[in-house]
Amino acid sequence: MNFYSNTRIDYWQSRQHSALRRAFEESRSRHTLSRGDRELPKPKYRHDLLAVNSFSRRRWGEVVSGELSRFFCDGGDGSTHNQDVFFVSLMDVRCARSPEDRLTAGDLEFIKNRLRYGLRGYSFVGMIEPAYFVNLQHGVRYNGRRCMFWHLHALVWGVARKELKKRLRKLVRAGHYSAIADGLRATHIRKIKQGGLPKHVAYVLKSPCKGYRLSVYAKKDQTGRPITDARGVVVQQFKQGKEDLRHGDRIAIFHAMKHLHLDKLAVAGGDGAKLLKTVKRLALRDETALRSCVPGPIERKRRRVAMARRWPSLFGANSAVLRSAAPPTSRL
Repeated sequence: MNFYSNTRIDYWQSRQHSALRRAFEESRSRHTLSRGDRELPKPKYRHDLLAVNSFSRRRWGEVVSGELSRFFCDGGDGSTHNQDVFFVSLMDVRCARSPEDRLTAGDLEFIKNRLRYGLRGYSFVGMIEPAYFVNLQHGVRYNGRRCMFWHLHALVWGVARKELKKRLRKLVRAGHYSAIADGLRATHIRKIKQGGLPKHVAYVLKSPCKGYRLSVYAKKDQTGRPITDARGVVVQQFKQGKEDLRHGDRIAIFHAMKHLHLDKLAVAGGDGAKLLKTVKRLALRDETALRSCVPGPIERKRRRVAMARRWPSLFGANSAVLRSAAPPTSRL
């Protein structure tokens, strides 16, 4: 098995594609889908690198896996990698948006710059994605009942873990990164063990598949007793839970991401910037070639008319193709 096979991206994206199709047919909010919306997840759009197209994600994942395999594993299957690599997650509540908000190019750029700030000067490659919080309660740092909490998952290398943790801890204290509620972490760092790189690559590249809920509990000290503030009120914290997306939630995420492209959601720095540039060139190469060889609508119509005139028996004497090509009747 090669590196891409070990990520199991094909399997996970096949499941997500099936789940989206079921949502399109069974969700009570399916009436919000236009005819064009229903076309976007189909294989014919895989070269557009659409964020809501599972075939685009497979194409993107295959190219990313190939480049990461050559860079870290000398072209191997990912069972070993040649240097320390860290899986890093970065969150900031200022990147939370209403599910109805359509991210503009400027808004997406703000989110990308905000989240990758703590990794400047390091080598990294990652993806921006939303976590869908479906039941926000009073006391969280976002004003609303639901939100798309955009965050970053990245692979980072060329830095010591102690240095990376120190910088991110300093940024959290300064307020640059902030979780959506007390009790949750705004940053997360994990050293990837040998053999675990394909699995973490798959997580970085995954499409959203979970809905998140927050529950409240009393904050306790080391002895297990509830902590109270100066007024004697028990201090509360939040705990995050997750579950598979429901049909309606899946359609909400679809609407929030249907205009976004995977190459625009990717971020990189240091040696990762060169790697990402190569990935984009390879992943978009087929799209460029396809657009250069596929005729436009006017050219396609001209060819159909020429065929109908040459073989009228195949189209019929009253064919709509021939009628559309016939000169207008004279008024004289």
